[in-house]
Parts: sequence; structure tokens; C-alpha cells
Amino acid sequence: MVGAVPVVRCRTAVPTAAKGELVWEIDGISKEALAAWQNGEGKGKGVLLSSVFSVGGVEWRASAYPNGSSEEGRGHVSAFLEIVTPNKPVDATYSLTVGGVKVGPATHKFGVDSAGRMLEGCDGATSGWAKLASHDNLKRTGALSDGKLT
Repeated sequence: MVGAVPVVRCRTAVPTAAKGELVWEIDGISKEALAAWQNGEGKGKGVLLSSVFSVGGVEWRASAYPNGSSEEGRGHVSAFLEIVTPNKPVDATYSLTVGGVKVGPATHKFGVDSAGRMLEGCDGATSGWAKLASHDNLKRTGALSDGKLT
């Protein structure tokens, strides 16, 4: 059939265990900036993207929203893991930590095609938490140090 687009389904191969870790220091975040975000400034804006990193031959990227990715997450840092490698579905178990607050592990079936659309049968390209760490907790625990959040 001329012009037909093949459908790639989300079927993962025989699992090969791979472990990796990204330590991402976000510079330039002050307690004053968090206070402004809590007051509604920058709400749902200013997504921060990590550099692309590789684990088990698959490329990934982390993202963080300093004042939540939606209205529900306001007053919290939202954080997500995203698959970058197209047409390579992966079952991944992962955890995310922001300012000493760890969530997970969670298991997700990641998969996207070369146009960035979710592969049929996958859960999606991105997974994470909209309310990973509250601004109040980050301030209280001293997770902000020298303008960095890890």
C-alpha cells in the first residue's frame, strides 16, 4: 500500500537488566524564587530539561517543573522521566528524588515512535509525579543550598 505508515506496537524484547543514575544539579534556584512560585508566579511554566543520558542502550531525559506541571501540583516540584529513543519500547522500574524526597519505585511501559507519538500498547513516553516535593519541605529540610537543588 503506497503511503501506508507501519504500526509499531509496544512489545518489549526479552528483558535485559540495566541500571543507571542521573544526578542533576539545577542551578540558580533560590528560596526567594520558590516563594515567588508558591505565590503563583511561573505556575506550570519554566519546565527544566536535563541533558539526554543513556541506560542500557536507550536514551532518556528528566524534566522538572519548579511550581508543578499543572494546577494540582502548584507549590510542589513535579518531576518526570521520558524516553527519547524512538521505536524501542522499554519496561522500566525507576525512582525519582528531589531535594532528598524519594518517590517510587514505579514501573512504566515507555515507548514512542519517531514522531513522538505513543506506541500502541505502551503507557506513554513520560511518567513521573506531579507532587514530588513540596516547596515547604524543600525549605524546611535545607534541600536548597547555594542556589542549587539536587
